[in-house]
Amino acid sequence: MVEGQMARRLRPEDEDSGCSSEPIDTSVHRWAREPWPRKLQPILDGLEIDALDEGARLYLQRQLYIGSLFDQDRTGHVVMTLRCITEPEGNEGALSEMNLRAVSSAIGPFEDRGLALIEAFDQIPLLSVFEQMRALEYFYVSEATAALERILKHKLRRLLPLPPPPPSKEEIREAKRRATEAARQALKEASGRVVAQKLDLGRRLAEIRDNTPSNTKFGHLARHQFDLHDPAEVAEMIRVWRRYGDRPDIFSRVRSWRVLADLARTLLPERARQDFKAKILAGEKVLAKTIAAKACL
Repeated sequence: MVEGQMARRLRPEDEDSGCSSEPIDTSVHRWAREPWPRKLQPILDGLEIDALDEGARLYLQRQLYIGSLFDQDRTGHVVMTLRCITEPEGNEGALSEMNLRAVSSAIGPFEDRGLALIEAFDQIPLLSVFEQMRALEYFYVSEATAALERILKHKLRRLLPLPPPPPSKEEIREAKRRATEAARQALKEASGRVVAQKLDLGRRLAEIRDNTPSNTKFGHLARHQFDLHDPAEVAEMIRVWRRYGDRPDIFSRVRSWRVLADLARTLLPERARQDFKAKILAGEKVLAKTIAAKACL
């Protein structure tokens, strides 16, 4: 020590600066002093907890204090820790500092499960678990809390499996791509069914037309047998069937019935019709509006 300077007496506030080997008075800890006892007491009163040893109180006050250092309110965590011990069946008498420390450390990843977490402790008799640990000589005394914490974590993972992690951006993009492809395929299949149904109807109508010279009688049959009341629609289905009913290489590749119907239009120039057919056979995308634009209206 430099001469002339007086040794400064260690004050209680200097909780981290002492080097004495003597036991440290709990009063030197900030969480042992106000306002932390005053902040803890309403929590205990609300949960109707009367008996709590000094070590357990200090641990809970320390939790509240540490939260304040990071601008966090750890009241909810303290409440959940206490409820996990006091509310489940079979844990009477388990409210000790060791159990508080172990439970507090173990429940972190599961706190958002709320009541399910508390109910999980119905299947975790803390006192029995600790007795089994002692019987198996599972730990040194100094390791008791850490050993119990590990056991609790394993049990909670089994009882409350965590949800899968959120998908990555790549997985989201791939899922969207698959959904889009599935929707496109479903639309293609639905369109194919419509084309097949209308072609079949066109075939049946064409057979009736060939055997029914009378327009009046044919119209009557179309209305009563097929519930078709629009002569233009009937004529369209017959026309498409006569042109492409035997051309699966054409009708199986079009995107919709409208494409096939416009391709069979009598006002479409034959050269344009052949060009569109060539594109369809080549697997190119042909739209009904493109065909209609070429028709002589």
